[in-house]
Amino acid sequence: MDMPAPNALSPDDTVLLNDGDKCKLVELSDVRYFETFGNYSKTHFSGCTLLINRSLNYLEKRLPEKSFFRTSRQYIVNLSHIQKLNKIEGGQFRLLLTCGKKIDVSRRRSNHFMERMTL
Repeated sequence: MDMPAPNALSPDDTVLLNDGDKCKLVELSDVRYFETFGNYSKTHFSGCTLLINRSLNYLEKRLPEKSFFRTSRQYIVNLSHIQKLNKIEGGQFRLLLTCGKKIDVSRRRSNHFMERMTL
């Protein structure tokens, strides 16, 4: 069970990611996306992946809302790393990130994504 989330982070913050024996300081702006892995999350950044002891629900509360978006139960993406987006069947979106990863926005989250991204 996660502890309550402290104050939200800013996009310019540097965070300490702890993956068992490995600890790494990472700028949030370098994180491409977070992926659920049971009660843990995989953090993908600059060609590296670290497994951290935090759920996506916890991360969603801490991450800057203007920079990160929860696309589904499985992913949170850094909006600044979206290279391309395509509309797919059912009004959903498929995001292509700068790292080459393709992530679909769930049907439930697609309307929220559209509202968020449109002027």
